[in-house]
Amino acid sequence: MVFAKLAVMGVGAIGSTIGAYLTRAGTDITLIDMWPAHVDAMQQRGLTVAAQDEEFTVKVKAVHLADACRLRERFDAVFLAVKSYDTVWATHFIQPYLQTAGVLVSAQNSINEDLIAPIVGYTRTIGCVVTLGAGLYEPAHVTRTSASSRPPFAVGELNGMITPRVRELVKLLSPVGPSHATANLWGDRWAKLIVNSMANALAGITGLGSADLRAHPDAFPITVKIVGEALAIAAALGVQVEPVGGIPPQQYLDALRGVGREALRAALVERGRALGAGRPSLLQDITKGRRAEVEYLNGYVVRKGCEVGVPTPMNAAIVDITKRVEVGELQQGPANLQLLTPYV
Repeated sequence: MVFAKLAVMGVGAIGSTIGAYLTRAGTDITLIDMWPAHVDAMQQRGLTVAAQDEEFTVKVKAVHLADACRLRERFDAVFLAVKSYDTVWATHFIQPYLQTAGVLVSAQNSINEDLIAPIVGYTRTIGCVVTLGAGLYEPAHVTRTSASSRPPFAVGELNGMITPRVRELVKLLSPVGPSHATANLWGDRWAKLIVNSMANALAGITGLGSADLRAHPDAFPITVKIVGEALAIAAALGVQVEPVGGIPPQQYLDALRGVGREALRAALVERGRALGAGRPSLLQDITKGRRAEVEYLNGYVVRKGCEVGVPTPMNAAIVDITKRVEVGELQQGPANLQLLTPYV
């Protein structure tokens, strides 16, 4: 399949990164977003990317959500990069703008393919696991916090086949970084979900960035418990989870039994240093006063645990505390980790 016309639905940090790099590479891609100041700034002065090794500005095709009705073209592929809680309405919204054989590519946190596929069709849904770090703190200016050499995407079919269209999407995304096709989308999805579950909400309730959070002494036992609950659920579902943050799942399971805990702690701290000044998306959302995705991260783990009969006290507690921070009932700060120690 040839992807001649593309779009991004939801131009936050990840959508902006995709849009900027692909536009610079000569791809015909339209950026659709609902933040007026962001769209106006992109239209007026282009989209700037500040990466570790370069900074560039590119003129992009940016369209406000309210003006999408003026679009006459239909897209061969749309990258869906909205927050997980916006998945259903955004999928319904963009569906009429897809070609008959067009595909919707979920470039989101959480596991949303099961929400998207019933709307656009299972054969028109493709997963894209995002492993790059980025932040959007002002209109038309995205900061890429992860190194350009770090693989940014894993693209896969729901059925695990490596199809020509998946290979073509990987090729299209290569200007962003060394992406790859995966024959184990669900294993990659669960690995990313677990990373988000152990980092995003904890960053949100503490205010700590990626590196500082992993180095905090109170965070490690909480992290191990989060991962242990999620891995038990994935096993019950028959999912073979890929390395979690680059660390084999068994290493976390061993740590739960008290084996190799210090080695795992050191590995997490070292990988945290490699993340540099990155701030997980949920921390960014709480900082901006936006609704957090916790119901689709740790909350997803809790719901799936209920389905398969696996208890998830730690993940459930994290959902509760995050919501309390979100509405101002609790103050953001590292002291909130103490509220989670009873569940370790």
